[in-house]
Amino acid sequence: MTKYLNSKEYDILCTIFHSEEPMNVSQILKVHPTLTSNIVQPVIRKLLKLKLIEVADITVEGNIFSRRFKTTASAPDIIRKMFVDDYLHFSKLVSGQTLLSAMVEADKDPKQALAEISELETLLQEYKEKNHGSKGK
Repeated sequence: MTKYLNSKEYDILCTIFHSEEPMNVSQILKVHPTLTSNIVQPVIRKLLKLKLIEVADITVEGNIFSRRFKTTASAPDIIRKMFVDDYLHFSKLVSGQTLLSAMVEADKDPKQALAEISELETLLQEYKEKNHGSKGK
C-alpha cells in the first residue's frame, strides 16, 4: 500500500495549507512546539519533493535568512490523487459503504457531517444522471 504522508507530515502540511501567510520553519515550530527543526526540515523537503508546497519567498530576520513556504496551486489535486490511491487500496479490504460511513463518523461536528452527507448526495445524484441517464425520482 502506498503511504504518502505520516501524521507529523500531515500536521505540518495542514498548518501550511491553512495559514493565511507563508510560513518558515520557526513559525511552524511555534505552532508545533513538540517538534524540532530536525523533524520539520526533512518534512519540508518531502513536501517540496511531492510538490505540495513551494518556496513563497525568502525573508531576513536580523542576520538570518529563512525560506517561507506556501501550498502549491496543484496541491489540492495532488491531495485528491493521494486520497484516491489510498481509497483504491482500502476498497480491496472493506466496502465503499464502510469507507463512507467511517468518513462521516470521523467528523465530530454533527452540522458538518450533515453538510458533507448533503454534498455526497448531490455528487451521487450528479454521477447517476451523467453516467446512467437517471433523472431522479
